[in-house]
Amino acid sequence: MKKILLAAVAALAIVGCSQNEEIEKAGEKAEINFGAVVRNATRATIVNNADFKSFKVYGYKTADKIGEGGQLGAFIPGLTVSKEGDTDNWGYTDNAYYWPLEGYVQFFSTVPDKNLTVGNGYPSFIYNVGVIGDQKDLLAANLVDKQKDAGELQLPFCHLLTQVNFSIKGEVGFTYTLTKLELTGVKDQGTFTFNGSATAGTWTEVKASATPVEYAYEGSVNLISESSDSSSDLDTSTKALFMLLPQAIAANEVKVKVTYSAKVTKEGEDQFTLENGVKEVSLPAITWEKGKRVRYTLNLTSDATQVTFGKPEWEDWSDVGSQPDPVTPVTPPTE
Repeated sequence: MKKILLAAVAALAIVGCSQNEEIEKAGEKAEINFGAVVRNATRATIVNNADFKSFKVYGYKTADKIGEGGQLGAFIPGLTVSKEGDTDNWGYTDNAYYWPLEGYVQFFSTVPDKNLTVGNGYPSFIYNVGVIGDQKDLLAANLVDKQKDAGELQLPFCHLLTQVNFSIKGEVGFTYTLTKLELTGVKDQGTFTFNGSATAGTWTEVKASATPVEYAYEGSVNLISESSDSSSDLDTSTKALFMLLPQAIAANEVKVKVTYSAKVTKEGEDQFTLENGVKEVSLPAITWEKGKRVRYTLNLTSDATQVTFGKPEWEDWSDVGSQPDPVTPVTPPTE
């Protein structure tokens, strides 16, 4: 298995491979070399540089620059590159790929690997976000209009989804146990099209699929509210990480329903003021952005009164964003 060292400017490096068609003349061959880095990497089930074990890269030849809508010609049909244990070495088994004599080469990659729709111009793929527990971090990278003088190619992988997180707060002097959180009204299908930019591309045709997914976390998140600053994050459990499609959300379109209990925090007492209560709140109009993470804080009450919340804040994927005004779910009306 062929090996290379990690490039100094990249967190990961791989060497590309090629067939012996349309290569440089003997003595003038220029091998295509790749590197890769995951931007704004985070922890848990989110793919980061340490988790990045393998990926496939696809290369297409064009006579002209891709922005002119040229036909993509097959060149590198999905080269798998894998990390060797805990080292910084990457290996592959294919023969080497070399730069063609004329024209340009366009490079695309997704993690996990997706079937690309290829024709004239930039490729695309359709993506459906599964239920909580089956969700995967989705990454993509592209490098376009490259020729043999490009040097080592660094593939800048970007997060394509929005990470939506939740925290809970409550009234001082009470202990809360949240056992379920449900999201309804979220669009679960979209088409991603590469565009040659540093952020890889854009989402279009984001919609509810024929069988829309209801996203739900079931577990146990506890909060002992000792002060107004007390809070608990649901995403300390990887089962409560919501990685969803970027999308514009209209007012009252997406609803959050929570099931929780509340009791007085006092030694020797076990007095419940709310037991397995179900409350609901609508998200305000907002746009979930690609490669960002947002945190909603649910302000739980100790009885059947309303739970409120307000405008969220956005941060880069690598930072935790929190909203300035908590939201308060209320008991949903009886149907």
